[in-house]
Amino acid sequence: MTRYQGMVYRVCVKITGEPESAKDMAQEVFIKAYKALPSFRGQSSFSTWLYRIAYRTCLDFKRANDREWKHRSTADYTENDYVTLQTPEHAALRKETSEELGESVNSLAEPYRSVVQLYYFNRQTYQQIAEVKGVSVKTVESQLYRARQIMRRKGERWE
Repeated sequence: MTRYQGMVYRVCVKITGEPESAKDMAQEVFIKAYKALPSFRGQSSFSTWLYRIAYRTCLDFKRANDREWKHRSTADYTENDYVTLQTPEHAALRKETSEELGESVNSLAEPYRSVVQLYYFNRQTYQQIAEVKGVSVKTVESQLYRARQIMRRKGERWE
């Protein structure tokens, strides 16, 4: 639990958009994982298996509460991913661009939003995304392709 609590909590925050709900969801994820541990067959990595439980648990929570999805800004995802820029002007521009990107991604409908977030922000492979979402790799490829097309039609450059 100690090893994966950060990953599970981040998934829960991204999906619920609410830190307090995310804490509750993270606890729920570990309870579900503990109960399902005998069914873990090792066909995927343990972290992918746990990620899938977290993803689906939080998605069910969102559906059950019938709330609008609120995701963290892309700036939150990318803050530690890039080398710190030297000038305040560059930092401000990067933050503004990241926020615009986050808004653009958040405006995508499901399933495109989640596949973009899993691929670009969580750095999941097509195979890992397919396992998490319970779809084929071809479906992941198709959804990612369509998401890019939607973004391009909106006139937004984001890759």
